[in-house]
Amino acid sequence: MEQTPHRSSVLNRFRQHPRVRISAPFVCALSRCQSRRWLRRPSIDLGVVYDLSIRGARVSTEAEIRPGDEVTLSLRLPKQIKPADIAVATVQWTKDQFFGLAFTELSPVAQNRLKKYVAIVSTPAA
Repeated sequence: MEQTPHRSSVLNRFRQHPRVRISAPFVCALSRCQSRRWLRRPSIDLGVVYDLSIRGARVSTEAEIRPGDEVTLSLRLPKQIKPADIAVATVQWTKDQFFGLAFTELSPVAQNRLKKYVAIVSTPAA
């Protein structure tokens, strides 16, 4: 019996950077990018990552962000000691408390961590 492809695998064929669905969503920390004012600390909100690629993520959070807003993001990738820190991610879309983030500035170290994690998660278990 032939199996029909899952919707996300069909959409991944059209993506430059394939997205992986996270089977056990993990926590991230995000804060709005804004001009730094003296004696003012940026507020940090928590979110949960559900989908991830090396260029973006789908996150659920109660933070008040809108399309076009820029945030910094710290991803606590499972089985990695240090987080992958994204210097700038732009909010692309919102739906209820879900947000699509495009990573616009990330270090080579963060990019390598993301590549390794996405490769591990997207490899089917033997």
